[in-house]
Amino acid sequence: MRNREGSERPGRGVWLSEVVTRDFVLLFVSGFCFMASLYMVIPVLPLYMLEVGDMGRTQVGVLIGSITVASMLVRPYIGRKSDAIGRKPLMIFGSLVFVAGPLALIVARATIPLLLVLLFEGVGVACFHTAALTFVGDTSPPARRGQSMAWYQTAFNAGIMLAPLLGVFLLDAFDYTAVFVVASAAAAASCVFAAFVSESRAEEVEGPVDIPRVTAPHRGLIALVCLAAFGGTVALGSAETFIPVFARSHHIASYALFFTVSEGTLILFRLLAGSVPDRVGRRTAITASVATLGVSLVMLAFTTNTWMLCLTAAVYGAGFAYHTPAITALLADNFPSNELGGAFGTFLAAFEGGIAVGAMITGPLSSALGFKSTFLGVGVFGLLCAGVVGVSFGRATGGGPD
Repeated sequence: MRNREGSERPGRGVWLSEVVTRDFVLLFVSGFCFMASLYMVIPVLPLYMLEVGDMGRTQVGVLIGSITVASMLVRPYIGRKSDAIGRKPLMIFGSLVFVAGPLALIVARATIPLLLVLLFEGVGVACFHTAALTFVGDTSPPARRGQSMAWYQTAFNAGIMLAPLLGVFLLDAFDYTAVFVVASAAAAASCVFAAFVSESRAEEVEGPVDIPRVTAPHRGLIALVCLAAFGGTVALGSAETFIPVFARSHHIASYALFFTVSEGTLILFRLLAGSVPDRVGRRTAITASVATLGVSLVMLAFTTNTWMLCLTAAVYGAGFAYHTPAITALLADNFPSNELGGAFGTFLAAFEGGIAVGAMITGPLSSALGFKSTFLGVGVFGLLCAGVVGVSFGRATGGGPD
């Protein structure tokens, strides 16, 4: 079988060694530790704000959403910066931010101090996540780009799957301080592994580092990618921020299972069938992913017990299995290496814009309308976005291959 450059696709042993390199393994472990640091804190942070900070739902949504707002705002700049100075320095800086951030939460209990810490952590997320994904985009074999992205991103998903259980265990067995200290240690481990990754540096960029101007042939593609990202991640921001509060209101004790089941499903799909975005095409993979995420929020609206929560989590995980890998592969297909960081930064800004909006609107809407109506509305929005992406894909990509 030939790849899109027209050369013979290598045998299994050859392409596997091209994908799973020394740097890939180091970056995989670093990404796992980084995401574990974040997701040890995320599931307990709403409870910390409600119980220790004596805050309301709206404040919880706004504060947690501030992480993604900060990350969203700096993503395009960070992506372009990685094109100029390399990916490794930004990965190390992002890890160091999360060494300090959780420790600062121990003393930051009022609204303003918490906001400052979470904004700082948002910058850390932007640095590590953007640089790491771009690194994989730089080094993955073109014919296996979707699979490389899918496999690498299981590092993040494994962290999201396991860390909430550890965070909730530490909270139940000890206290919030124990959660924050262990999260800081996980970030320190991420920094160590990132330090051993070989430098990945694109061609030198002349002039000041700034947000790149998108050329006319790429404007439609960037708009499509941003819509697909935003339409999918509104569900993420809405569900993951308020699962603890939603579960308590429905007397569902094991709410951490939502994270475990969703990420377990996602990892299973990516590891066993990571080549789906390469085989079925980018259009099908992206459209189906956004639509499935919309369906999962509709299901969440009608969830009343643990079994329904787990079923919803499985559908949710299936939706995210190919969402980011297919989109990032599409970008890597169409942008040269010295512009890829900027393209990834723009996409990830829209990705996190969806998370921020989902988190921020769910608080006040659920207070006014209830969780059922709120989740139902978010689900329908995702389905509408999927329809637009599917219909406009050919025009946005210039009529190229799906």
